[in-house]
Amino acid sequence: MTPLAESDAILLARFRAGDADALANLYSRYERPIFLFLVGMLRHPHDAEDALQETFIQALRKSDAVAGETLRSWLFTVAHQQAVLLKRKAKRVAQPTPAEVLNGWAGIDDPTAAYDTAESAELLRGLLDELPLAQRAVVRLRMFEGLCFREVAERLGCPLNTALARMHLGLKTLRRLWEARYAVP
Repeated sequence: MTPLAESDAILLARFRAGDADALANLYSRYERPIFLFLVGMLRHPHDAEDALQETFIQALRKSDAVAGETLRSWLFTVAHQQAVLLKRKAKRVAQPTPAEVLNGWAGIDDPTAAYDTAESAELLRGLLDELPLAQRAVVRLRMFEGLCFREVAERLGCPLNTALARMHLGLKTLRRLWEARYAVP
């Protein structure tokens, strides 16, 4: 049976049994539809990528709590919750996120803002060097080279869930470092 022909329940059971390829197959199956759903909610592809990543991190953490027959609806529910959390966070934080600064997505309308964003990007690149090597590699491949998580995992020779977890931890550490050093109180 090909991975696309396998049901969610079978793939989930295989993942629970330790088969990393099963997660990669589930990710392949749901990455695009969930991403499009999130773009529709968040209206920003980069926020949608963050929410997609968090959705699959939750899937890794809570895979034992979901039935295979309801996996699709559960993933979309988690994605919706992640989008709502991002919207709430955006209302509280008016400053660009480290990912936005790194990629120049901070909504630059004037030369002063362009300079500030370039300076922030340079500061953030310095913080990137403080990440553990494994996290730094995933963040660089994802953010600077624009690879999808499957490609990152292949390039680094690690399972998809490892690449997702490293990205999650790397961005979390970058946010913490950024807030400690550069955030305006």
